[in-house]
Amino acid sequence: MAKSGIRIEGIEDLRRLLEKGNKKVTQAARLAVLDAATEVADKSDNLVPEDSSDLRDSQMVKPPGLSGNNPTAEITFGGPAAPYAVEQHENLDLWHPPRAPGNKDGHIGTGPTAPGSVGSPKYLEWPLLEMAKTFDRRIIKTVKRLLR
Repeated sequence: MAKSGIRIEGIEDLRRLLEKGNKKVTQAARLAVLDAATEVADKSDNLVPEDSSDLRDSQMVKPPGLSGNNPTAEITFGGPAAPYAVEQHENLDLWHPPRAPGNKDGHIGTGPTAPGSVGSPKYLEWPLLEMAKTFDRRIIKTVKRLLR
C-alpha cells in the first residue's frame, strides 16, 4: 500500500478510483499515461521514414487529457503535413530512402520495408501495439510510485 493510504493492486482498482474522481490518483494516472505515450513516441522516432527529418521532427505528444475519467494521451506526426504522415504510415509499398550515409550500392531507396524496421510504414502503430501488451502493468507501477 502506498503511503497515501490508497491501495491499488491492479487496473480495476485504478479504474474504480478514477471513477470516484480521486484527484491524486487522476493526476498520477495522467502522468503515468504521459510517460507511456512518450516512450511509444521515442520508439516511433526510431522507425519513422527519414528523408529530410521533417516527419520525425513533427512528432508531438500532447499533454494527457481525460476521456470521461480515463486519462488519455495523443501522439501526432505531420502537423500541417498530416496527410503526408498518414500516407507514409499506411502505405506498405512505399520506397523509403536509407538513413545517411545511404546504402552500400548508392541507391536512393531501400524498397518497401517491413513494419517495425527503420524507415518503415506503421512507424507509430508498431511500437504502440508492442508496448500495449504491458501498459496496464506499467501504468499501475508508475501510479504507485507517484503516490508514495
